[in-house]
This record gives sequence, C-alpha cells and structure tokens, in this order.
Amino acid sequence: MNLLAASALVLAIHAPAVAKRPYLNIGDAAPALKPERWLKGTPVSEFRRGEVYVVEFWATWCGPCKQNIPHLTDLAKRYQGKAHILGISIWESNDPTSTSYMKRVEDFVKSEGDKMDYIVAADGPKATVANAWMKAADEGGIPTSFIVGKDGKIAWIGHPAQLESTLSQVVEDKFDVASARSKRAADVETVRPIRQALEQKSYRAAIDLIHEADTKHPEQSRMWDYDLLVAMFHAEPPAAMKRADAILADAQGDIGAYRMVVSIFASQKDLSRPTYVYGRGLSTKALAKNEMKYLFLAMDAEICSSLGDTNGAVKSQEQAVEQAEHDTHAPKDFVEFLKKNLATMRQKAVKH
Repeated sequence: MNLLAASALVLAIHAPAVAKRPYLNIGDAAPALKPERWLKGTPVSEFRRGEVYVVEFWATWCGPCKQNIPHLTDLAKRYQGKAHILGISIWESNDPTSTSYMKRVEDFVKSEGDKMDYIVAADGPKATVANAWMKAADEGGIPTSFIVGKDGKIAWIGHPAQLESTLSQVVEDKFDVASARSKRAADVETVRPIRQALEQKSYRAAIDLIHEADTKHPEQSRMWDYDLLVAMFHAEPPAAMKRADAILADAQGDIGAYRMVVSIFASQKDLSRPTYVYGRGLSTKALAKNEMKYLFLAMDAEICSSLGDTNGAVKSQEQAVEQAEHDTHAPKDFVEFLKKNLATMRQKAVKH
C-alpha cells in the first residue's frame, strides 16, 4: 500500500474525511503570471509556445535568494534567445492591504543594477502570484524555481542549486517530464494530506498523518514540529504542552525555537483558554531573553487579545511598536502593520 492510500485509510478509521484539493505539479499548465508590478525587463504577459521560462521566487529579506542573483544573471546571458529568466518577489509584507513594501523592492532592484540582469517583478500584498504558484505546488520556502517548458506546462520545480542541469535538458527537449512528475508526486504525497487536514481543521487526522510520516521518514521528524504542535494544541493541549517544553529544552532555549512555538498562540484564534495562558508564559520567558523583542511583544499582544485582555493587548502592542521603531532590523512596512493592529486593539479596548 502506498503512502497516499495508507493516509486515506488512517483518515477513514480515525477521523472525518478530508477532501482532496488540486495541487500544482510538473506537467500541469503553468498558472497565469500577474504580479503587482513589473520592475525590470520586458513584462511576460503569457508563456509563448516554443519558448522556455525560468520563474524563480525570492524576497529582499531572503539571504539565499540574494546570493543566487548572480547565478540567474549568468543564466540569462548564457541562455539568451533560448530561455527567459524571471525573478518574482513574494512574501514581502505581512499586511494584505498595503503596498508600502514595493518601494523597498524597487530600491533593491535598482541598487543591484547590472548584477540583477533579468526580468524582475513583485507580487501584490494579497500574494496572488505566490498562492497560484508556491502555495498551489505545496512549496513553503524560497528560493524556489519553476521551469515552464515549450508547451506552456511546468517542466520542473525545485531548488535553484539543481536548476541549471535541468534547464539545459528542457531547452534541448531531453528532459523526462513524465518521470519528474511521478517523482514529485511521490515526494509531496506525504505533505499534501497533512496540509489539507490542517486547512480543514481535521486536527486528529493531521496528527495521525504526521506520526505516519515520522515512522516512514524519521530523519525528517523535525520538519513537522510546527504542524504537529498546531494540531496537538487544538486536539490534545496537555500533550502539546509537554512536547513544546521538550522542543524548547532540546533547543537549549534558542530564540528561534521560542519564536516557532509562541507564533502558534499568536496566530491560532480558536485555542482553549488554558492553552493561551500557557502560551503567554512562554512569551514572557522569550521576552526575558531580550532578543527580537518587537516580534514577541506583538505576539504577546495577540495572545492577550485571545484571552480577552484588551488592555493588556494594547500595552504589549504599544511596546512592540516602540521597540520596532528603534530596531534597525524591523522592516518599515511591518512597523506600519504593527501600528494598524495597535489602532484596532485600541478600538476594541474602548468598546470593552
């Protein structure tokens, strides 16, 4: 029995059925490319038949993405007339209503000059392009590259480190798309049912599927920490608390581990009160480390809000804004996002 069939069996026995959603795979027609703004080069309004395109997703805050810029520029020169190279900036903002981040992206592209010598565009605040490509393909990290073949279909999806060898084969009509499609389907069949279960709030199903994935691929167990905790804090809060404590202890109090765990209580709005109380305790411990304070204060404000403590939420959010304004690492658009949240929290506090 393959993993997908086994997953279906687990769902049938242990939890409500989780409906399948389509996902973007190799061999599927490339989605439309409609960024918020084209920043450099000739805009690509459509994928013309007989031509090859590389679409790489990146962000100004992503170190590995920026390190790959010279490589893309080199590919654009060597494959001129054979392939179009595109870089699409995504996930630049936390505010779905503001395009204030656009100037930062534009300024970065201008500052790169000829070092970034290929077609560049930026996605809008609602992540239209990112959702149509990255989310649809179950890709959660950048940089990620897509190759669109001469037939207008996705020929390959993967990390830029493996891009060039594949690109040459696609250009020369030597790449086995069918084999790549089958391999990718096998790779993502572990991920898709878990993501679907979480999206549909079938948390016990998600827990079972993650444990099954753990059993089959124990070397990848840490990649499921966040998803498993999200599911467990909904379905098994006491067990989730023990697991979170163990993760933090194993990380020896690393601030990144605290950020991962505390973000759950800030983003999930349907947890139990004892769970939020526990989360507030972790937030307090993280703040005592005096690292990334504006982020943890903002998350603390969200937790206070979920606890019904509107005044506490306003206080933490005010402190988050103050810290962010004096932190050179805080993106300006994120500071504005914090201010908008503060205004909303103040209105709620007045009503109470």
